[in-house]
Amino acid sequence: MYHRFLVSIAALVGVCMGATAQQPPADPPSEGGWEMNGWERSVTFRGSGRDDINYTMYTLHTTATERPGVMFSCSDEYGLNVLYSFEGVDFIELLHGKRASRLRSIPVYLWVGDYAFDLAFYNVRRRDRVLANQKASQAAVAMGALLQDLPIRIKATNYFDETLDLPPLDEEVGRFIDVCQKAAELAETVRKSESGK
Repeated sequence: MYHRFLVSIAALVGVCMGATAQQPPADPPSEGGWEMNGWERSVTFRGSGRDDINYTMYTLHTTATERPGVMFSCSDEYGLNVLYSFEGVDFIELLHGKRASRLRSIPVYLWVGDYAFDLAFYNVRRRDRVLANQKASQAAVAMGALLQDLPIRIKATNYFDETLDLPPLDEEVGRFIDVCQKAAELAETVRKSESGK
């Protein structure tokens, strides 16, 4: 188990933000499944002298809004990222939201399957009930769990303790892997690791 995750933690980096849908899912998402979308993003640096950034971001998220879930985002600009919800959240509504939400860094315990990772810091948006990765390797771990069909447990002492039993791989996951280089690299690493057993 430990070896599989060492192999899976390959690369990745980024930030997760909201925008407008560009690409509808192939089929309507099933309850408790996955949905993949493409978004045109703009980051404006008003008055800073920096050039604005325009890019395409792809997202893959769990569709059940009544329980905790996960959303991956991927772009050439910011790499692969993960957003965990520790309560029921509508990820699309969250992306379209205009309200500002403060980020705070908190220590989080993480388990994938039976493997416990060292305590690590994540950014929490309490108002939105979500956690975002601070390091690329944190997103790689989550994608590795998805690709290996393993549950993820997230825990912050005196705050939340949730186990996310992720939906099985489906066409939407495949579409995301096709457009996200980092996810494709991890999928290939997991495939090689699985075939080498």
